[in-house]
Amino acid sequence: MFDINAIESPIDRMGVIRAQMADLQAQYDAIADFLKNSGIEKHEGSLFVAHVSTVSGRSTLDSKAAEAKLRELGVTNRWFANHQKEVKGYTKVVVTARKSA
Repeated sequence: MFDINAIESPIDRMGVIRAQMADLQAQYDAIADFLKNSGIEKHEGSLFVAHVSTVSGRSTLDSKAAEAKLRELGVTNRWFANHQKEVKGYTKVVVTARKSA
């Protein structure tokens, strides 16, 4: 391993951090899978406790099908315009490894 602070480029530092996060996530996922498959609901370490629980599935409304049916029944564009939710936009940064030439 090397000192990440020695890397001058913030973009390169972000790339190294992203790679480290991927490695850590893979380790975390492997341990989580082990715990899920153990059949035990509570696991205790000396610093942390892990609880395994199963969340049942759920069903959701197919919004496109519902809209099509409502339009077929004569619901106006004005009604749809007055009942829309707005999701705010956001800015993100994506860092990927460089492809060697």
